[in-house]
Amino acid sequence: MRATLIAAALSAGLPFAATACPVDYSGTAWPAATARDADGKPVSRFIPPELYTGATWGGSRELALRPVSVTRKPLIPSDHPPIAFSGPVEWGDSARPVIRRSRVSGRSGAVEQVFAINERGDGLGRLEDRRPGRVRQMNECFKFPLGVWTQGEERRCRESVIKILEIDFTYQCVPHALKFHWNNEGIYVFAPDRGLFAVEHGTD
Repeated sequence: MRATLIAAALSAGLPFAATACPVDYSGTAWPAATARDADGKPVSRFIPPELYTGATWGGSRELALRPVSVTRKPLIPSDHPPIAFSGPVEWGDSARPVIRRSRVSGRSGAVEQVFAINERGDGLGRLEDRRPGRVRQMNECFKFPLGVWTQGEERRCRESVIKILEIDFTYQCVPHALKFHWNNEGIYVFAPDRGLFAVEHGTD
């Protein structure tokens, strides 16, 4: 019960007692997503879109944008605005399912981005980035990894580069977090039920 209450507090962005670390995810689909060596160290991991959005993941290995409507607030930096996800939605003439990400209260105004699974099936990339005074149509390969990735792996696609720093680790009491470096612009940490948990350097 205590672990359930802590998980609920984390999802809501509420404080929790440090003595309760780590949150118990043993009864969820997340532990089975990671392959480990004989010493228990994580070697590879299946990364679903739900790790990006912070939505509940049931364990499906099919890479699909399932219906989502959630709002999550990153922990670090503390002044990062909440982020809302909705979808799949129609977008222009695109036949691909897309999800929409919006800052609920942006530091410099509203930010809206449209994401789709790339043609390689190994990441989510932006199709559009809309900010105050600027709209960019894009064909980004990936800003977030999807599918099976390995510890320390680096992949390049068009103008995007992702390097996995920690494929599965406990961050701020939450197990099964993912840390990666994107385009030399930032180090990002995502966690189950939280989505973007921390931006350790740079911006998103």
